[in-house]
Amino acid sequence: MAKPAGPLLTLYITFAIAWAAYAAWALLALSNGQTRIYAEYGLLETTQVILLSAACIAFIVTLSRNGRYNTLLMLSCALLCYSFIVRELDVEDFALPQAVIALTSGTGRNILLAMAFCALLTYALYVDFRHYLKEALQFAVTPAGMMLVASGLLLYLAAFFEGYQGVEHPAFYEELIE
Repeated sequence: MAKPAGPLLTLYITFAIAWAAYAAWALLALSNGQTRIYAEYGLLETTQVILLSAACIAFIVTLSRNGRYNTLLMLSCALLCYSFIVRELDVEDFALPQAVIALTSGTGRNILLAMAFCALLTYALYVDFRHYLKEALQFAVTPAGMMLVASGLLLYLAAFFEGYQGVEHPAFYEELIE
């Protein structure tokens, strides 16, 4: 007798179906001339930021529920989600203090994120690097870890369409893949 699917598998299947339906709808909208769906702060980009924010919050909530070693892994994942969020948002367009804009865009953002990731790596090296590496590799083969790896690969693939002129509406494909 077949083992029933767990709630996580059901969630992933539901997510895959929802994403496929969303992609089909977006392609249909594009074929009808609705190019604003992939515009700056359009539906695709807004959806990305919402999903990334939800994932970031989930990783932060998980921080309080895990042991010492998992905390660094969850913090790293939350920081990664945050880095994707600030990459998507052009904070220069918002009425924010200049200091916030300097820290969350361009070179300031890159330096701040590099310092944060270096701090996490330094902590891992100082405390127990082998254990953290083992934890990261074990996480990479979990469903959540595989989704994170797949997300990174899709982000890399999306970069191909940035500025690419070989297809009509390259920005659409870039945003959809991201």
